[in-house]
Amino acid sequence: MGIQNAIAGFITFITRETATFFSNVGLLELSPFQIVIDVLLVSIIFYFIFLLIKGTRAFHIVLGLIIIAILFIVSKIMSLFAMGWLLDRFLTLVIVAIPIIFQQELRRGLEKLGQTKLRKKQQKKAVDTMIQNIVEACEELSRRKKGALIVFKQEVSLEEYAGTGIQLDAKVSRELLLSIFGAKMPLHDGAVIIEDSKIIAASCLLPHSATSASEKLGTRHKAALGMSELTDAKVIIISEETGRMSFVSDGEMERVKGEDLNRILSKLLKKE
Repeated sequence: MGIQNAIAGFITFITRETATFFSNVGLLELSPFQIVIDVLLVSIIFYFIFLLIKGTRAFHIVLGLIIIAILFIVSKIMSLFAMGWLLDRFLTLVIVAIPIIFQQELRRGLEKLGQTKLRKKQQKKAVDTMIQNIVEACEELSRRKKGALIVFKQEVSLEEYAGTGIQLDAKVSRELLLSIFGAKMPLHDGAVIIEDSKIIAASCLLPHSATSASEKLGTRHKAALGMSELTDAKVIIISEETGRMSFVSDGEMERVKGEDLNRILSKLLKKE
């Protein structure tokens, strides 16, 4: 009986809300054309939001909020006072916290809305230049057998690792990368972290992988694997012993050459 009452209550709730919606539409005396435009614009907005958060951690947060909202509706239908009170307070807190929770996604969405074709061309050219600088620097370091560790931030914050190094906030360039890794300079040891086309820090300490597969690897390779296992960051490694270049993604390491690195970075940095 309890389940039947809950289902009946849910159907009654949906019917009542639908009737109220159409009643309000009737009171507004909107034309069919206005209704179609209204629904179409709302659909486009939701579609844009879906594309914006698809594949990011925000997507899972939204799913969690939807589940909580469904529980809230069920608690109202079944008159669950304690659950309804708790979820009501929680949802109020979430609404206030949304700008903070989705700060990165909101910023990215507003940037996309304000982008023009000229702006996109300029950004594409800047990314192409950065990729060329990184590939050229890596090939040069590989020829000279100079070890290097270059980390590319994705969705997961790397602030705790950037905080262990020297803050730079510098534009990515071939010359700067060669200066950092090309000689026994103070910033030579550790990793460089790149975020939003800038080197935010150098000489950063990374966590080492503790898997059995990493036991025979060198320090840089262990650090790259450890970073990839704990975050979604992508990492370039150049071996100081052999000069070989490797790329680490999602806990997997592959040996690469200059042309492979160009292709990988183009896919990685141009995906947006």
